[in-house]
Amino acid sequence: MSKSRRWMTLILALIALVLIGWNLTNQDDDRTPVATNDQAPTYTSEKSNTVVYNPTGALGYKLVSDKVTYFAADEISWFDNPVMTTYDVNKVATWSVRADKAKLTKDRMLYLYGNVVVNTLTQDSQLERILTDNAQVNLVTQDVTSDDQVTLFGRSFNSTGMKMRGNLRTKHAELLEKVKTSYEIQNEQK
Repeated sequence: MSKSRRWMTLILALIALVLIGWNLTNQDDDRTPVATNDQAPTYTSEKSNTVVYNPTGALGYKLVSDKVTYFAADEISWFDNPVMTTYDVNKVATWSVRADKAKLTKDRMLYLYGNVVVNTLTQDSQLERILTDNAQVNLVTQDVTSDDQVTLFGRSFNSTGMKMRGNLRTKHAELLEKVKTSYEIQNEQK
């Protein structure tokens, strides 16, 4: 092999090594992380129907809504026009909870906003309906609270107060602050 061919081969090999190195450094630049928008929803779903079971496998509650928007960064779900139905240990529907909007957090708290209506679905409950503007429901314990004006409707009574604490499972509600109650006394027919 002549000297000129050796030099040519050496120069071409060097050029090939330089091009390979340059190509590898450009590929590393392509791997830079892409900035994500944490304010954008991870997913949105129309006409959602969520069924949740308790640890023993019994039906806990069902949550139906017109739209769900989930944000993975905060682990929060937003529901439009949610309707939640709770169930007892015998799989019997006990309460229907409605609102204009709701937020479900990772600690299983459901925050209800706008025109909150809680209706009983059983015949044995003395408490039939709860009306308020905003409320919170702990989906594990079924404790329900509201720091807004609340009106309770029951069999032959209605009551209004500025705050409420209660539990859907035990069918108990307590009004706090500025409570006004009206009773309807039924006359016994003989």
